[in-house]
This record gives sequence, C-alpha cells and structure tokens, in this order.
Amino acid sequence: MYQTLDTLNHRWGRVKDFINYTQPKDFWVDVNTHVRGLVKTLFERIMDEELVEYMQTETYQRTNDRLDYRNGYYYRNLDTTLGPIERLAVPRSRQGLFKTTVFERYQRRQQAVNDVICQTFLHGISTRDVSGVLKPFLGINFSASAVSRITKSLNDQVKQYHQRKLLDEYQFLFLDGIYFSVKGALKAKKILILVAYGITMFGKKELIDFRFATAESSSACEGFLNDLYRRGLEGKNLKLVITDGSKGFASGIDLVFPHVLHQRCWVHKLRNANKHIRKNDIKAFKADARKIYTADSHREAVRAFKTLRRRWGSIYPKAVHCLEQDLDHLLAFLQIPIKEQYREFIRRQIRTTNSIERAFRNVRQRTKIMGCFTNADSISRIIYAIFYRMNFKWQVKPLTQFTQFI
Repeated sequence: MYQTLDTLNHRWGRVKDFINYTQPKDFWVDVNTHVRGLVKTLFERIMDEELVEYMQTETYQRTNDRLDYRNGYYYRNLDTTLGPIERLAVPRSRQGLFKTTVFERYQRRQQAVNDVICQTFLHGISTRDVSGVLKPFLGINFSASAVSRITKSLNDQVKQYHQRKLLDEYQFLFLDGIYFSVKGALKAKKILILVAYGITMFGKKELIDFRFATAESSSACEGFLNDLYRRGLEGKNLKLVITDGSKGFASGIDLVFPHVLHQRCWVHKLRNANKHIRKNDIKAFKADARKIYTADSHREAVRAFKTLRRRWGSIYPKAVHCLEQDLDHLLAFLQIPIKEQYREFIRRQIRTTNSIERAFRNVRQRTKIMGCFTNADSISRIIYAIFYRMNFKWQVKPLTQFTQFI
C-alpha cells in the first residue's frame, strides 16, 4: 500500500516538474506533439503488420510460396483531429497490390477532419472563415477551395433532406420564394427557390423543405406542395396556410389542401395598397388598416374595414379595392379559435409571412458576400446549411403558446 502511494507521488512529482519547467501554452503544445508522435508510431506499426499479413511472411523471411515482396516505404502527410502527422512511413509491395486499412488510397485527411469541417460549415461559418476557426484546434490550414471541395460531401445529406418522410403534425404552413443569381453560359441569371416553413402541434418551428423553380407558377407551386403531400404532409392537422399573395401558391393550395383556410400576408397586401396612396396619407391609412387586423373578432374586423372604406374610398379607391378584393383571405386567421391569453401572440405570428421572411434574411446575410453562385448545387448546400442550423436551434426552443391555444 505504502509502496503504491510512493510510486504515485513520485510520478506526480515528475509531472509537476515538467509543468513548472514549461509555460502553460507550451505544455499543451508539447503534449499534442507527443500524442501525434505516438499516433504516428502506432499507424506505422499497424501498416507493417498489415503488410506481413498480406505477404504471409515475416520480415527477412525466405519462402518459395510468398505472394509478393517488400518495396521499401513512401511518405505522406495526414491531417488528423490531433493535428498534422508529417512523413508517415507507408510500406509498399513490389507489385503495388498492398492496401492499408489505416486510410484510403490517396487520402490526405482523416474523415473525422472532413466531418468537423462540414459541421463547422453547417453551423454558419463561411468557407473563407473555416480555416481561421479550426486552425487553433487542429493546427491545419485549409484554403477556401479545399473547404468547398470537402463540403461537396454534403450533397448526399441535401438529397436525403429532400426525400425524407414528413410527419403530418404541422398546424400552420408558410409558403414563399427567394431569388438567387447563378452563373450562366453567357451571363448571370436569376433562379427562384420555393420554401415551406411550418409550426407543429408541439410548437416546434421548422424549415420543412425548399425546391428550385423557374417562376412562382401554378405548376411549380403545385408540384412543390404535391411533393410535401406525397412525403407525409397530408394536412390533416393544418389550420392555416399563409402566403404572400402568390397566384401560383393560391392555385396549389386549392388543389392540394382545399379544406384548409388560406391566409394572405397583411404586410405584402398593405405594401401593395400603399402604392396608390400619397406619402402624407400612408401613416393615417395604415392606422385605420391596423384596426382591421387587430380586431378581436371577424365581425369587428369587417366593421373596421367598412369604416376605412367610408373614409378613404372616394380618395383612394384603388387602395381600398386592393384590400377589399382579398378581404376574406386577409381575415382567415380570425376564424381560428384561440384562448385569450395567447390570442395576440399567435395572431401576430400567423397573419403575415414575417416568420419565413426572417429566415430569408439569414440566408441573404450568409450569401450576400458571395455575389453570384457557380451552380445550383452550391446554392443547395448553403441553404441546407442555414436551414440545418436554424432547425437545430429551434428544436430546443418550441413556442409553447402553440401547444395549448385552443
């Protein structure tokens, strides 16, 4: 017992002497260097043993039935999560048929390093900044082009994201589109991406999916919604679908979710109405419009609209008509019964497409420094990365008001 304690005390004393001899920063550098040296030795021994097993003969052993002969070593560097391992001695055979299991042929980077790079990219770090973020931890420099090549492995994840089964648990569905510039043969062209965002019965927000389209046409929007339906979003729990007024989405909703109420975004509608109003009167007009969408009931909202029409109908008939022609869709959210304590919060969330617009702002902030994308795949990876990060964050922060509002 006493001998064991003496041994432990002696060893701990040696460790403290080493720590006191070096600076704290140098201590960890020395530890990492030592560990990388051990890993290098381990890798080289494993590969030597694999060569022995491959040839079925020990070193310097002479037999008549040997499969191959040694042919020295070649050296390569390997980036690992412990840092770069330099001049790793890799044995080779004369016929060139020997393969080690330590790494793949032509591999210069441990797969775990690639995974770290992809996860860093998915959590919002641009390809230009990944190297600066990871170098203090991995001791490795990565160029933006190298990071871009590594993140191409996310294409499989993007494909799985588009094909995954959906649970029919969404009670509110928001639909919108966003444009990006993509390089063409002669010049840059605009490409549209349709996006679906939902709030589940459990209060969880989720960016459900996105799809490329040439325009917000009826066929494109119907195809997008049909794909969501086919994958499981049948709308049995849907209470409201919110759009910015796109005719394509309106047509798709009538076809795919004909039993669900369709809500037009108040922000977009008022923006259209303001085009027909003099600048000095916009504030007063919007104040009267506010009384409509903040009314406690559908009946009160209709009464507020009639008041607005009497005041502004003769002065700005086009602006009033802009509201009147879609009044039923603008007031659809008032038909959903909501407990009084949650009413103001939930109605504010579902009467506009602001929720999905906020997600678009994150997309634009991430992509504005990139200018024009080289192809659709690069856009898909960026959007998937942003959606992945936002959905991950929302997973642990549900909107509890949406779980018990009825």
